[in-house]
Amino acid sequence: MNALTTQTLDTDVLVVGGGVAGCLAAIGAAESGARVAVLDKGGLLERCGSIAAGVDQILAVADDGPDWDTPDYLLRHVPKLTDYILDMKPVETFVRGLPGMLRKLEAMGVPFRDPSTGKYFRHRTFGLPGEYHIDFDGSKFKPKISRAVIDSKAQVFLRTMAANILTRKDQAVGASVFHVRTGEFYCFRAKSIVLATGDTNRLSRNSSGLAFDSWHCPYNTGDAQAMAARRGARLANMEFTENTITPKGISSQGTNSLTGLGAHFINAKGERFMLKYDPAGERARRDILTSAIIAETLAGNAPIYCDCRHLPADILERLEETLGVDRPSLPRWFKEKGIDLKREPFEVTVSEFSSRRGGVYFRGSGILIDTQTATNIAGLFAAGDCCTVSGGISGAAVMGYEAGKQAAIFARNNGAEESFQDQEIAAEKERLLYPCRRAEGIAPREFEEKVRQVVTDYIGYQRTENKLRQAIEELRGLAAQEPVLRARDPHELMRAHEARNIREVAEMVATAALERRESRGSYSHFRADFPKADNLNWRKMIVLKKHDSGYQITYRSTGLTEQPPEESDAHID
Repeated sequence: MNALTTQTLDTDVLVVGGGVAGCLAAIGAAESGARVAVLDKGGLLERCGSIAAGVDQILAVADDGPDWDTPDYLLRHVPKLTDYILDMKPVETFVRGLPGMLRKLEAMGVPFRDPSTGKYFRHRTFGLPGEYHIDFDGSKFKPKISRAVIDSKAQVFLRTMAANILTRKDQAVGASVFHVRTGEFYCFRAKSIVLATGDTNRLSRNSSGLAFDSWHCPYNTGDAQAMAARRGARLANMEFTENTITPKGISSQGTNSLTGLGAHFINAKGERFMLKYDPAGERARRDILTSAIIAETLAGNAPIYCDCRHLPADILERLEETLGVDRPSLPRWFKEKGIDLKREPFEVTVSEFSSRRGGVYFRGSGILIDTQTATNIAGLFAAGDCCTVSGGISGAAVMGYEAGKQAAIFARNNGAEESFQDQEIAAEKERLLYPCRRAEGIAPREFEEKVRQVVTDYIGYQRTENKLRQAIEELRGLAAQEPVLRARDPHELMRAHEARNIREVAEMVATAALERRESRGSYSHFRADFPKADNLNWRKMIVLKKHDSGYQITYRSTGLTEQPPEESDAHID
């Protein structure tokens, strides 16, 4: 396969990723007067990213009445919600931006209010201290914000993958990009870059054995994290991985909506067991939910079921209306299996895991950012689930918009107008297209499967020093095989670069998990050889920076001390 042409393109702000964070970054940059280009591997901006098919709930602070419905109230609880492992300053940027972003999204036409009442339909979940989730029909959420991007006059390049960030003197100046259908090569010159490619999936094996049967977007493959790491960006919290609870037989989200509206988990004995593990029961944090199901299974109490039979008729009707908004395949699967939520429970299991946020809001696993979403590389910004401030759609929207604004300011005041010599472009093109030069070699699918097997066998949910050292050794052995990856067409070239990125993230996870010699966040990081939390020594963030022989490890103090919430801050009923 030969690349058809080479193009050199210029922009002020280059946004890598067309999901929620990328779209809001493009809007923020364009509103600040910057020329913007957006890249995404997908073929339709309206359906790019983790909520391509739609979404049924969003974290929101409306700031319109109740005492708990304010940024200040929520911020007081954030440290405890995250086990005191986070950087509070950028999180404050996120939380304080929630009310304004809710209004901004509504102005774009996103229908958060229940059409029958004109009010928000709110509920409490994920262990949050208030009814912060709005349940809504978000089937048109992504098309609405995508239309705003198009109206902003940003250039949109679809079916394109950024493979490498280009730097000069430790400043981001562009990216090498290719078209995943034609093989066309682009060299983008940019005064600043926003990375917004989401979390990392396809990391471990799941019950079906099908890599693309993942509970989160399977095209989110750690592209931003790996590209940033290769250029010397710092990453943090990589030891915290995340999974969810899915119906047995399909890796689909949806049980969070069910439990948020009152569904129970029961074991094989018919016992509702969640209250043994957390006072919030099924509305506890995701990491506690999955840990409880793992514990019940290990105790011999499987299979585990989700039970909706006790729910009021109006709630069941609402579930039937909205369950398919987030994952359209789920209600179809229930129908094909003959499962009636009103009459019988259904069996659930624990999904494969991703590198995302360890089951909690506010603390992400990824590129380390500051209060202005900047990384340690000048001109490089990050937002959404690829960075250390994460909060689902809301976090992607608030921090994406902030990243776009800050990237535009940087481009205007400090952006470098670099020119690339022909030989530099040729060398970068060769570096990107090298798998296409091989008639024989390792297929990306085969390489990925080897990575997933290592992650499943040696990182998994019950980690030990010996297993993690074995994982690092085998993952570095796979890194030595990357030069013989082969690609027979542009799509397979995309898969080759995705496979490299997945392997890179897996090594970061293993390295940070080996370093954190304690257990924290339930099964998001459980060391069987250090099964207890060690607040004296490990209430700090682990920071990674890539070097030739692995990753340099440093620490960042959180500056947080455990304090009981004020009496007025008790969980609402």
